[in-house]
Amino acid sequence: MKYLYSLIILSFFSVELAAQLLTPYTLYRDQWGVVNPASISNNYTVDEYVFSVAATDRHQWLGNGFNWDYSPNTQVLNFEGVLERDNIVVGGHIMQDRTGALSTLGAYGRFAYMIPLDRLGRQRLSVGLSLGLVQTRSRIDGSDSKYFDVPEDDIVAGAVMNPDVSLGIFYFNEDIWYAGVSIPQILSYSAEFGEDQLVYSLRQPRHYYAVAGGYIPFDFFGFGDGSSFLELSGWARYLPLRQSKTDSFSHLFRIDGNARYQHNQIAWVGIGLGSALALEYTFLHTELGFIAGENMNFEKSQLKIGLALDFTIGDPIQRLGPSAEINVMFSWY
Repeated sequence: MKYLYSLIILSFFSVELAAQLLTPYTLYRDQWGVVNPASISNNYTVDEYVFSVAATDRHQWLGNGFNWDYSPNTQVLNFEGVLERDNIVVGGHIMQDRTGALSTLGAYGRFAYMIPLDRLGRQRLSVGLSLGLVQTRSRIDGSDSKYFDVPEDDIVAGAVMNPDVSLGIFYFNEDIWYAGVSIPQILSYSAEFGEDQLVYSLRQPRHYYAVAGGYIPFDFFGFGDGSSFLELSGWARYLPLRQSKTDSFSHLFRIDGNARYQHNQIAWVGIGLGSALALEYTFLHTELGFIAGENMNFEKSQLKIGLALDFTIGDPIQRLGPSAEINVMFSWY
């Protein structure tokens, strides 16, 4: 694993350079605001809660255990508020992402305006903008024998601040179906590290996202209260990466399809498949969640706790092991 991680770190050391990528969240329905500033949480579109706070912790490469020296890990704290009378959505998030000696920390605010498409406001088109400031940090030192057999005096640790902008549009028809497209990291900024001359840089590439899904009334057990449903959803992510002829591949394209069954306002279970086409490997996605709301005598509020595991299939990425994610969300009105 040390050898593998060293290859990943050293792959950043060129003037052209590779990328820092947005984390592919498993429970992406509760982190739409991170990748699409125009999105509306299903806590509002399905359950009509106008305010939501969510916290997510994701760990990857668990074949190496919860090892902070190697395994990527990401934490997000997200807020959303829907001001119905003004057709406005406000929110923001703080995100920290770390892979060994490389990390980013960003703070964002977002604003979206919802355009009613019918007289009752059941169908709306939302247009959103997110503005943020991101710190990219490298703790790599050329004297560290963990990465270099021979000292590299020009390679120094450091931190760089950059602005960040995201744009998106999102359509929803209450609790029937939804769709959206977005461009996070639209500025495609770079963080450069070095002393007398540029030694290496970390480029944040522009991302392109699309998401769509719908809800089907469905009571698997036959004794529900009418609020049970089957949600079918999918999303795609495209990243153009090639900057020079020496790059190993020109782009990343990932697609995911998921099915989730929620029984009443009690619990849900889900499964899905995904594929990263350029890297020729697939993902198996599983999730389980619990809901505390009216069933627990919560007045005008709801608590959700979701757990997920992603398994990769494909060599050599399979050797890194699965990814685990936990999400806790509280909604109210």
